Amino acid sequence: MPHEDTPLNAREAAEFLGAHVESIRRLARKAEIPAYKIGKDWRFRKDALRRWAETHHLRAAKRTILVVDDDAAVRSVLRRVLEHHGYAVTTAASGAEALDIARRQPPDAVILDLLMPGMDGPTTLERLRGQTDGVPVIVLTGYPDSDLMARALRFSPVTVLARPAQPDRIVEAVGSVLGGQPRG
Repeated sequence: MPHEDTPLNAREAAEFLGAHVESIRRLARKAEIPAYKIGKDWRFRKDALRRWAETHHLRAAKRTILVVDDDAAVRSVLRRVLEHHGYAVTTAASGAEALDIARRQPPDAVILDLLMPGMDGPTTLERLRGQTDGVPVIVLTGYPDSDLMARALRFSPVTVLARPAQPDRIVEAVGSVLGGQPRG
């Protein structure tokens, strides 16, 4: 992200506000957001966007995805992919950590691994269902035909993605369970 006083382009402004880049461009064209043009490109000052966002509530509207996977590399990749598409992401390395996070700040959706040490995915899912009301869950697993999957399906509805899943497929699944695109 650019330095505080460096003007942002539309993509950077969208990331800053947690909005879709085309929404930011549309607001700029309609003069509904503080922006100016250099050639064909829109530019935004971060301090002006911050003041604007305080009254337009775009920052608060970002949807949160809880990624639960014992593999740090998977958590990192999913965080980058989802944040790039406008989601806020919280990660947990275990089922117990996921339950603690969900209790403190209920997510809008969960991406859950099934095979984890300690509390496995189906047990985590069962307990999530007990503490959150209808949060959509995407099971990301390399074992779609396993006993673990059969146990997880008892706590339906869930969306199942087999590993390895392409980033665009993951984003599509998140958008689908949330009823569309990230807010913003």
